[in-house]
Amino acid sequence: MPVQVVEVKDEAAADGQSESDALRKEGRRIREKLSRGHEVVLLDAGGREMSTTEFAAFLGARINASSSALRGITFVVGGHQGVDEETRHVADHILSLSRMTLTHEMARLVIVEQIYRALTILHGGRYHR
Repeated sequence: MPVQVVEVKDEAAADGQSESDALRKEGRRIREKLSRGHEVVLLDAGGREMSTTEFAAFLGARINASSSALRGITFVVGGHQGVDEETRHVADHILSLSRMTLTHEMARLVIVEQIYRALTILHGGRYHR
C-alpha cells in the first residue's frame, strides 16, 4: 500500500500575531494539502482510543470503502498547538494514539507503525502483542 508523508511548515506566533492566528495559518496550510476524495482522520489526544486490532478493523473498513468513491485516507497530525477548529471540522474521524502527550514527530512514527501492524493483521499475518 503506498504511503506518502507530507509536511507543512510550523507556524509560530510572531510579533503582532496571536497564537490563534498562527494556528489558523497552519491549519490553512494543512487543509490545502488534503486530497479531494480522501477520508480525513485527525490524530488528537481527545479523539477515540482504539486497540491495535480495533484500528486494523477501522482501517480495513476504510480500505474496503476506498474501492468505491473514496480514493484514499489522509491522517493529519497537528503541530505543537494541535489544529484549528476549521481543520478539526473537515476531519471525518478523530482518533487518539495515546492519552499521553506526544510530539508531532513521535505521533507520525506511531501512526506509521500502527498502519503497518494493521495491514499485517488484515493480511493474516501475526503481530506481537
